[in-house]
Amino acid sequence: MNNMLATRKRVLVYPCGTEIALEIYRSVSKSTYFELIGGSSDYDHGRFVYKNHIDNLPFITDNSPIDDIKEFNNILKDYNIDYIYPAMDGVLYKFAQYKEIFDSVVIAPDLETATITRSKTKTYELFKGLLNTPRLFSPVEKDLPYPLFIKPASSQGSQGAVLLQNDNDLRCSLEQANGKEMVLMEYLPGEEYTIDCFTNTDGKLIYVGGRGRKRIKNGISVNAVAENDPVFIELAGIINSHLNQIGGWFFQVKKNIDGKYSLLEVASRIAGASAFARAHSVNLPLMTLYLYSGQIIDSIIYNEYGVELDRALYNCYKLDIDYTYVYVDYDDTLVINNIINTELIMFLFQCINKGKILLLITKYAGDIHADLKKRRLDGIFDEIISLNSQDNKVCNIKHKDAIFIDDSYGERANVKNNTGIYVFDTHMIECLLQN
Repeated sequence: MNNMLATRKRVLVYPCGTEIALEIYRSVSKSTYFELIGGSSDYDHGRFVYKNHIDNLPFITDNSPIDDIKEFNNILKDYNIDYIYPAMDGVLYKFAQYKEIFDSVVIAPDLETATITRSKTKTYELFKGLLNTPRLFSPVEKDLPYPLFIKPASSQGSQGAVLLQNDNDLRCSLEQANGKEMVLMEYLPGEEYTIDCFTNTDGKLIYVGGRGRKRIKNGISVNAVAENDPVFIELAGIINSHLNQIGGWFFQVKKNIDGKYSLLEVASRIAGASAFARAHSVNLPLMTLYLYSGQIIDSIIYNEYGVELDRALYNCYKLDIDYTYVYVDYDDTLVINNIINTELIMFLFQCINKGKILLLITKYAGDIHADLKKRRLDGIFDEIISLNSQDNKVCNIKHKDAIFIDDSYGERANVKNNTGIYVFDTHMIECLLQN
């Protein structure tokens, strides 16, 4: 990459609580060239992840009126936003529709591309005859060849998709759709794949990487392994030549009854599980931001090793406490089973970044200074308090604006009861960690 950015650019990610937005955060948050700001219209998980956050933005969907877009832009004027990174399909489509209204650069393709990729019906119409697309049916047809699949014409992944076995299933699905446009299509029984792609400003495909969607939960791929069928490159080339994608995007295919790949959808954004590409050194969100910043990207670095990605819910916390001093035990706390507690080390360095005072309080029987040096932990603590086995730790807690971390229930109870400060055991460290 050449002509690196001279100043740090501010990037609004909206809505910041989606899986897409969380992957953008993980991909860009440590960049020295971009500063991420989360944006929300309601109380979502993004508030726990994005350090900088804008609340109460107008709720943007496919059908949002232009007045909501104008209000959205007016709010952003106070935050000096350079780029807006849409993190939901409907938002991307709507922002692409009104790019000229925004004072910030919108990370989205042209409106025609955004319109096609937002609609599965339009996607199938465009690529019919160019590659395998599912056979579509009308709900009023007689003698429908069940099983069939029905899903919203505009949705993310497999959200809202239902396998139909008979006319009664179809009737129930249409009633639940409540007038929403649905796509009734042949059932594809084979394996499903996602292919992450990256297209530069010259329209050249720089990256094509396939992965098998081995386990799916709530429409989201939560387990993936590499699947690099050469056909994926061919399919990506056809799609890329008929759409004006720019930056990171993806498409999904599923094998039909004959074992041939059939197109499920194309999206003009990164996938939430594009972390799989990032594990191979292909950081699609960051590369996309560089591209929109005017950088020339005509090649990638790719680490070719085996990767299996598995995803699950994880915890984030905001504790309503304030403290200056951190008292930490050594045996079975900082070092457990002769292994350094790396989660606690993360917290200690977080404290160092925030200017907290770290005090090691220990009854270690040997030479604590030598042991710290051996483990390369010397220099972390502002003070080391060495006690005899019969000493009470509570007598050496000198500060009220402090917390105490110790594996011993007895020590924690004694400190809590006699000083009133907050106490934590080794299984509570995650509560103290911040992104």
